[in-house]
Amino acid sequence: MLPSIFHKAANIISIIEEHHYEAYFVGGCVRDYIIGRPIHDVDIASSAFPSEIQAIFPKVIPVGIEHGTVIVRYEQESFEVTTYRTEGTYTDHRRPDEVHFVRDIKEDLKRRDFTMNAIAMDANGKVLDPFGGREDIAGRRIQTVGDAADRFKEDALRIIRALRFSSQLGFSIEVNTKEAMKSCRALIDKLAVERLTVELEKLCAGAYFSKAVEYIFELELYHHLPIFKDTPLLLKEIEPVASLAPVFAFVELNSESITAADCTKAYKCSNQLKQQANTLVDAYHRYKENGIDAWFVYQLPRKQWDFFIYLVKQTDKKIIDIEVFYSIRKKLPILSKKELCVNGYDLMKWFPERPKGKWIKQQLDAIEYQIVTSKLANEKSKIKDWIQWNLPVQD
Repeated sequence: MLPSIFHKAANIISIIEEHHYEAYFVGGCVRDYIIGRPIHDVDIASSAFPSEIQAIFPKVIPVGIEHGTVIVRYEQESFEVTTYRTEGTYTDHRRPDEVHFVRDIKEDLKRRDFTMNAIAMDANGKVLDPFGGREDIAGRRIQTVGDAADRFKEDALRIIRALRFSSQLGFSIEVNTKEAMKSCRALIDKLAVERLTVELEKLCAGAYFSKAVEYIFELELYHHLPIFKDTPLLLKEIEPVASLAPVFAFVELNSESITAADCTKAYKCSNQLKQQANTLVDAYHRYKENGIDAWFVYQLPRKQWDFFIYLVKQTDKKIIDIEVFYSIRKKLPILSKKELCVNGYDLMKWFPERPKGKWIKQQLDAIEYQIVTSKLANEKSKIKDWIQWNLPVQD
C-alpha cells in the first residue's frame, strides 16, 4: 500500500492510462519512498504529449509546456505532469538547447542526473529501474546515470546537487562520479548564482553536512563557491542549519573583512534573507554587550531565536537554553508597538503647539523602551506624566 500522498495522484495516472497512454511517478518522490524519507510532493511523467494531457483533463495550466510540463488541476489540487523527453546539447551548461518528446519512459529516465532519481513507479507501486537506482540506494551511493562527465557538462549544478544529496542522505559519492566532479568543477563558475544559492541552502541544512564538506575539500570545490573560496576553513566550522541567514552571520563574525551583506550580495539573496542575516549580527553584538534581557527578547523576532542560539553556539561554543527567551517573553508588558496605549495622534493632541516631525517617532520609541524594560506602565495618564518631563527640546 502506497503512502496517502500518492493516492490522489494515482487517480491522475489511472485516468491517463484509461486514455491509452503511460504514466508513472518519477524523481524524488520515488527515491524518498524507497529510502523511507518523508515525501512532500509527487511528480508524474507520461507518454502523453502536453496537448494530449490538455485533451484528457478539463483544467490544465501550461506552466512549462515548451519543456513538456503542465499542471493538472484535480479535485482542488495541483499535479505536475511532464511528458517523457530527451534533451539536446547544453551549450550554456545549464539548459538543453532543445527537447524532444518521446513515448519511451526509459529514454526519459536516461537523461536524469543520478541513478536514485532515475526510477519510475506505477500507481500500484511497481518499480521500473533500468539504471540500478535501488541498488545504489541500498549501497548508500550517489552515481550518475551514464557517463558522469557528460552529465556534469550538461548542467554543472549537478555537481552541487551531488554534494547536497550527500549532505541530506549521508550517501557516499561513487568514485567515477567523484572524479568527474573534480574534472568538471570549473563549470560551476558558469552557473547562475541564484541556482547555486538554492542548492547551498539545502546543502547547509543536511544532517550530514560535514560529509559534504569533506568532499568539498577533497575535490577542491570551494575554489568555485563565492565567499568560501576566500574563507574555506569556515566551512568546517558550520553545523547544519535550515537557513543561510545564520550561516552568513557566522561568516561575518568569524572573518576579518567579510560581512553578511557581502555574502547576501555574492549569492544574490532576497532582501528578507539579507535583513535576517543583519538582524542576527546586530543581535549578537547586543548580546555581547548587555546579555539577554527584556529589550533583547522583545526586539529579536521569534522566528530568529533558534538561529540566534545557533549563532552563539557556533561562534562562542556556548549553548543557550531557548527557555530563557520564553521565560522573559512571558513577563513582557507588551509584545509589539501596536500594544502601546498611545500613538502619534495622542502626542500631537497633547502638544498642539509642536509641528509634526521626527520627534513623534522618537518619543514613541522612547516610550516603547521604557515600557518594555518595566520603567513605565502602559497607561495613558502615566505616559503623559512621563513625557512632560522627557520631551526633547524643540528645534
